[in-house]
Amino acid sequence: MLIGRSIALAATAVFLGAALTGCASTDGGSDSTDSGGESANVDSGSADAGNGGSGEGSAVVTVDGVTWEYSSYLCAFGYDETESDVYSFSSTSFSTADGERIQILVDVRDESGQDRVAGDGIVYEITVVDAGNIADPSINISASGTDGVTISGDSVQVDGTFSSFEGATYDIRVDATCG
Repeated sequence: MLIGRSIALAATAVFLGAALTGCASTDGGSDSTDSGGESANVDSGSADAGNGGSGEGSAVVTVDGVTWEYSSYLCAFGYDETESDVYSFSSTSFSTADGERIQILVDVRDESGQDRVAGDGIVYEITVVDAGNIADPSINISASGTDGVTISGDSVQVDGTFSSFEGATYDIRVDATCG
């Protein structure tokens, strides 16, 4: 099931990259820092990040004390843009840290048919995965929760503890602006 979800997430990322080509920045790099203060060389704007064009957007993502900075952040709002009758919001970005291609996804699942990003029945799904090595990833977090996410205009804020399908919990923070 985990490999199936990873494949589905990779397909979502490919879709978002194709659908939003021209919406992401392709310049600059950034750093990744863990709670011990160590930095990793990160390039979130490289040509291999699947992003083209000259749009805006950025994100800072922290999971259990490890932080990645992304110089581009792609978002799809509403069922029409996500091309789904379940996901009312989907977002993604790639970053390269220490040679690993780290992907972040923040998705909102609304199975009510109302195309909402908040309210009863909404489930927030946050994924951080080594997208360059799906078969044996260095990081593979897929967690969900029913609160802790705020989407307002082009701003995405995540601040909370989210649980994986296996029962593990993760402290996740995201401060992002959609491009």
